[in-house]
Amino acid sequence: MGGNAALAVGKSFEANQVGTGTFLVPGRVDILCTNGTITGTINNETNASVTATFSGCTAWQPVTVLGALHVTKVECTVKEPIVAEGLALPKLHNGASYLLLEQKAGSELFTTIFLEGAECPLTKENKVTGSVVAQIDNNDTIEPTLLFNHTIQKLFQTSATLGDHLKFGKFEAYLDVEAKAKNTTEFGLPLGVC
Repeated sequence: MGGNAALAVGKSFEANQVGTGTFLVPGRVDILCTNGTITGTINNETNASVTATFSGCTAWQPVTVLGALHVTKVECTVKEPIVAEGLALPKLHNGASYLLLEQKAGSELFTTIFLEGAECPLTKENKVTGSVVAQIDNNDTIEPTLLFNHTIQKLFQTSATLGDHLKFGKFEAYLDVEAKAKNTTEFGLPLGVC
């Protein structure tokens, strides 16, 4: 969303999830969602307002190795849709383009994820706060890919408490998802920092 030229204020963009995305809360729960969409509107030359919506979500026992298959469902129903709102800001790190998604100024959270069910052993109301980072792959194409994962998030964490951290209640959380962006060429620029 940045570069050396101005963005077209008021223009919009969209990114759609590819495959199943996972919201990981290590040692607590993994929430798998089959559908996800991020929509955004350019506010000014340096940021955009974004809304992420997820559905087709189920709760699973967390895996001990990232990328392992989930085998045990948790007796919790995820209230849908999960809708998160925030700001998208361009970042550049070691020559690569990234997009930081963070809470809007003055907002206490991105969203609240509700887990329901009489047999659900987990906290029912979970506030999601902080920030999450996506790497922008194929940034010079009309459909760049947004990549969210544990390794990318760690690039922007200077310590266990400083830097860009996503929280599920008081617990550290990560996104593991890929999304294809669309409608980026109408800006005349790639999606992220050039």
